[in-house]
Amino acid sequence: MKELTWKPILFNLTEARGEIRSIHCRLHFLQFGELPEEEEPSPGDDSDAKYIADLERQEKRNPFNESTLFCGLEHAYHHLNWAWNCRRTPEERVWHFTDSDADRWNRFPDTAAFADLWPTDRSVKGRRHHYVGVARRKVSLQVVRIHMQMAFAKLNSLGYLVAKRAGEDWPRPKGIRPGVEDEPFTEKDFTRRMHRIYSTLNMAWNSRMDKTFVVGARAIDRRRRFSPTFATGCYNMWRKRTSSRP
Repeated sequence: MKELTWKPILFNLTEARGEIRSIHCRLHFLQFGELPEEEEPSPGDDSDAKYIADLERQEKRNPFNESTLFCGLEHAYHHLNWAWNCRRTPEERVWHFTDSDADRWNRFPDTAAFADLWPTDRSVKGRRHHYVGVARRKVSLQVVRIHMQMAFAKLNSLGYLVAKRAGEDWPRPKGIRPGVEDEPFTEKDFTRRMHRIYSTLNMAWNSRMDKTFVVGARAIDRRRRFSPTFATGCYNMWRKRTSSRP
C-alpha cells in the first residue's frame, strides 16, 4: 500500500475545518446569541467582540438561509473530496495539478467504502452554477447546528492525527484519547474517519428543513446520503457511476 500524501491531505482538511467551524459558530450565535464555548478567547482578548460584531453585520447583510448553508458546505465538501481523492498522489503533482486532476478530485468518493453514502437517485438534474433545489428558505438552526458541531469535532480529531503524520502542528482536540497519536494510522483508519465526517455533513444538509431529529432507520439512511444537488453548484461533485473502484 502506498504511503498517503499527508501534507496535501492536511492542507485540504484544514480548509474544510475552517469552513465547518465558521458555519457552526454562526449557527450557534444565531441560536444562543454567543459563541461556542471552545471559541471563547483568553481573558483580555477582544477577538470575541470583533467576531460577534462581524457575525451581526453578516446577518444583517445576508441572513443565514438554505443558500448560505449550501455555499458553505460546498466549499467544505470540495476540500474533503480533494483530501480523499489525492491521498495517494505524489505531493509535487498535487501542488501542480492539471484541469483533469481537478475534475476528478472534486468528486465525491466513488470507492466501495462510501457506497452506502451514495445518492439513491444518482441522476443529476440541471446544470452547474444553477444551484437546482436551493432557495433562500430558513433552515432548522438547532438540527443543522448539532450536526455541524459533530462534523467539526470529528474533523478536528482527524486533522490532529494527520498533522502528526505530516510533521505539522494542530491543536490537540479536547477529549481525544491519550496516546492515540502514537498508534499506527492506516488508510483504513483514514477512510473510516472520513466516512463519519461525510455522513454527518450529509445529515446536516438533508435535515435542514427538519423541525426535530429523525430517529427511524429509513429516514436516517436517506439523510446520510450525499445529495447530487452539489453537482449543480460551482463544482461537479457527482456523476452517474457505471462501476465502483475498490
